[in-house]
Amino acid sequence: MSNRLRMEVVIQGFPGKTLLGSLSWSSVVYVEAGKHKILFDTGGPSKRGRLKQHLGNIGVAPEDITMLILSHFHDDHVRNYDYFPQAEIVMHEKEYEWGRSRPVSSFAFPEVYFEVIQKTRRVSLIRKDEEIAPGVCTLFAPGHTPGSMALVLRVPDMPVTVLAGDAVKNMAELATAAVDMSLDNSLSSASIRAIRDIAEIVVPGHDRILKVEQNAISAVTEAREGVLVPPDVMEPGKKVLLDLVVPITAMPITPCIPNCPCTPN
Repeated sequence: MSNRLRMEVVIQGFPGKTLLGSLSWSSVVYVEAGKHKILFDTGGPSKRGRLKQHLGNIGVAPEDITMLILSHFHDDHVRNYDYFPQAEIVMHEKEYEWGRSRPVSSFAFPEVYFEVIQKTRRVSLIRKDEEIAPGVCTLFAPGHTPGSMALVLRVPDMPVTVLAGDAVKNMAELATAAVDMSLDNSLSSASIRAIRDIAEIVVPGHDRILKVEQNAISAVTEAREGVLVPPDVMEPGKKVLLDLVVPITAMPITPCIPNCPCTPN
């Protein structure tokens, strides 16, 4: 196994919803391991215009990506798959089977993109957890969707890091194993506990980078976004920036009790 592995959070997810629904601001993570240049998720439509720029900021072009890992097939995680025409597209077999079933029982499932991706002949399916690159292993983490999949980064010179996708959406889910917007809450809780048991660092689907401590979850970074209001709407002749900031915080881990939903039947 190589002792060197590069991980860059290309786009950091942001927790929260509007009063009308989800913001869908999700994490995108770049991993370089040996000859493999991996992108974990692609972000949603709100990030489409800047994704290439964010990659360029870390010295990566879309055509450099050799492997595109889709944690699950929701629009805010797969929308920009077409930016990576050279990449192998990797997802869990259970997610692929879910996508082939009709109708799909999820408003967030973009059926038209799934049909196009099937036709690329670049799809590889994960049937059981495996090492896909030196120090990079898949982790089946169902619940949010039937085939949700995380990545575990494990090399000697960095803390064990889990790229969780929406198996863990935010700090509260990681600390409590209680979930929102999951197809199977019991499976989600079990997946969160499995991730928490092995991870030192977690990159969730919609939050800051998180550190798993003995009795608490703490944020390593803050989350910052902005909403730009056009000129004259709030102030004459001026654009107004509305700052959205989630500061560095921490919360205690909630222990699982016997017969709780964390343990599937």
